[in-house]
Amino acid sequence: MTGFEIAAVIAMLAGAAATYKANQDAAQRQQREVMASLARQRDLQMQAEDKAKKTAEQFAPEDRKQEQTQIADKLTEEFNAPVQSAQQINNAQSTTQGNVSSDYVAAKAASNLNQMKQAESLARLLGKTTAASRLRTNEAIRVADAAAGIDRLGSFSRGQAAADEIGINAAGRPDAGLILGGQVVGALGAGGLAMAGGAANAGTAAQYGTTAGSQQTAMLAAQDAGIAGSSGFSPVWAGTVGKLFKGVSR
Repeated sequence: MTGFEIAAVIAMLAGAAATYKANQDAAQRQQREVMASLARQRDLQMQAEDKAKKTAEQFAPEDRKQEQTQIADKLTEEFNAPVQSAQQINNAQSTTQGNVSSDYVAAKAASNLNQMKQAESLARLLGKTTAASRLRTNEAIRVADAAAGIDRLGSFSRGQAAADEIGINAAGRPDAGLILGGQVVGALGAGGLAMAGGAANAGTAAQYGTTAGSQQTAMLAAQDAGIAGSSGFSPVWAGTVGKLFKGVSR
């Protein structure tokens, strides 16, 4: 194998190696993009699961009972505060002027205290009855918030998946410059190898033609020298053999 042929083979191998590298690099980039996309989708899924879990934990019986008690106490204060204020104003306005007996003062104080207790009891009752509905309202709001949050995460997930698909497809495309370079180098190597093979075939054909011509010349020379006379054949056999040689040489 000549040096030109060796160079052509090396060029073909270099072109194939460049194409292989471009494809391998693209596959590795695409794999990294796929793994990153899966990680992002997993993170969004975990956020949605965590939100749903935390919302569900708020419906534990002990927690609901404690929350309802807190709501009832708060409502009782809210209901009782204006009644107490109004009662104080009413007591001040309904006080009898002048000298009054101690019995009247004691009776008035007992009446005011009784009214305050009744107002407080009523406020506590209203607080308890209202706390149950207020608890369900708060729970419904939390569930709606959690559902909206999970839905937003789902929208983010779908949008991220669409964007990731574009990135994955882009990463999977081989480097056009490297592919083109490999094809060009490979084509040059193949062309050079073809040229070398053509030259070798031409030389072989020329050598074969020279050998055939020499053989034909030898046959004609043998005929002209008179094979019959040199070999002792009769003139009839010599003429027959000569005709055969003439037929072969045509």
